[in-house]
Amino acid sequence: MLKQYLRLRKAKDFALLSQHGRAIYNPLFTLRLRKSGADSRVGFVASKKVFKKAVDRNRVKRRMRAALAGLQGEWPEGFDLLFIIKREVMSVAFAELKEAVRQTFVKIPETMKKPPKKRTPRAKKPSSIVFKQKPSV
Repeated sequence: MLKQYLRLRKAKDFALLSQHGRAIYNPLFTLRLRKSGADSRVGFVASKKVFKKAVDRNRVKRRMRAALAGLQGEWPEGFDLLFIIKREVMSVAFAELKEAVRQTFVKIPETMKKPPKKRTPRAKKPSSIVFKQKPSV
């Protein structure tokens, strides 16, 4: 299990990574990363849109945590990492998952040399349209 200080926990941290983090794409997950200066921390996103059942969301996060715990000595120093998990993680063997994480860690220095892309936030849809009601007489 990952220690508490190694985990991303605040919504603000997740938002910063999703808006300003650089991305490394993999068939199993997308890794968003950002230089933090402190110890490396990690977070996971398994969306309801991709994994309908809570059991599946929890299972893929457990598998990712286990893969990262096995590679703890290879973690990049001073980064916040956000793994956005894709559906394919469910069907792949654990050894392949671990190797995919290792290969992604190798790409981090190359990715950080490139200038960051500007990412514009999506426009928010109105949650509900409110109509003015006529006063009753």
